[in-house]
Amino acid sequence: MKLPIILFTCLSLIAISCKKNNVTNGTAASITSLACNSGSFSASATANVAYSATATVPYAGGNGVVYLAGSSINSTGVTGLTASLQAGTLTSSTGNLSYTIAGTPSTSGVASFPISFGGQSCSITLTVNSGGGGGTTRTVYDSIYGAYSITSDGTYVTIKSYDQPNYKSVYWPTSNALYENFFGPTFHDSTFIKAPNSITTQNITLKIPINPSMASTHATTPMGVIGIGLDGVPFFNQYAAGGVAIGGEIHGFDQWWGHPQMSGMYHHHVEPLYLTTVYANKSALMGFLLDGFPVYGPQEIGGATPTGLDQYHGHTHATNEYPNGIYHYHFTADAPYLNGNGFYGTAGTVTQ
Repeated sequence: MKLPIILFTCLSLIAISCKKNNVTNGTAASITSLACNSGSFSASATANVAYSATATVPYAGGNGVVYLAGSSINSTGVTGLTASLQAGTLTSSTGNLSYTIAGTPSTSGVASFPISFGGQSCSITLTVNSGGGGGTTRTVYDSIYGAYSITSDGTYVTIKSYDQPNYKSVYWPTSNALYENFFGPTFHDSTFIKAPNSITTQNITLKIPINPSMASTHATTPMGVIGIGLDGVPFFNQYAAGGVAIGGEIHGFDQWWGHPQMSGMYHHHVEPLYLTTVYANKSALMGFLLDGFPVYGPQEIGGATPTGLDQYHGHTHATNEYPNGIYHYHFTADAPYLNGNGFYGTAGTVTQ
């Protein structure tokens, strides 16, 4: 009768060892690269404020096995946080690992999490903002998961982004784990023609009014950055370089309907397809323009097409984020797509 007990014990020890080393059916999880520098967090963090978010870390060269959840990894630098790998299945090429980040950061600064998976190691870093005056504003702006800093002085909110989309694109360098070839069709069923540009790291700072109001004089939207999406990617207006209609550039939009300019700044002129189909939906909040007014997708809640849009491509009614009602912009399938006629409110500033 001792043999079954011994056998059960051995099997239990093997199971524990397999879980510890992410081994499934005798095959260990394996990847060829892990891109911590392209990782992102679903929310910003504030010192001494309870934090819960998901960190997404791209990888390449997965061997297709199922992997188990991992144990907690304590943060260094700024302490008080832990990162825990979520269970999943590796793709045979590129994909993302997801880590649950939780705890209360002890101070402002940078929290680092040394992660190791599938034979690769690196550290993901989370910027923790200070509380109080000049600190993170725990408001609707926290939904901008692609920003590395969101601070407020009570009048303006300052949003900083490296403009690094957390999804695949044909415009990432081929060495990047998020690179994915693409053949189209793209926006408006256009035949895709790849431009020679590649996505590079930017440093964009937007300073926008927290309490936006209608301007007495409506400034024209400039060429370049006119707002920012939840993914930290800038919004541009309906015009191509030189102020001409964007027509020809549509052919260069990638699988998520964005593209980089010559400087490598990735941006959207039209509906940000990743936000409207993967991250959220077509009626959800997409981001903000420089005047502080929010931008929503090409549908209202319930699926109706927005009606009554004014010359600035917006209208006023209640939304999920603003139950008392607010003026807001919408993306649409046709020009001006977002805004090419001017800001409804008084625009803040952008530096890059």
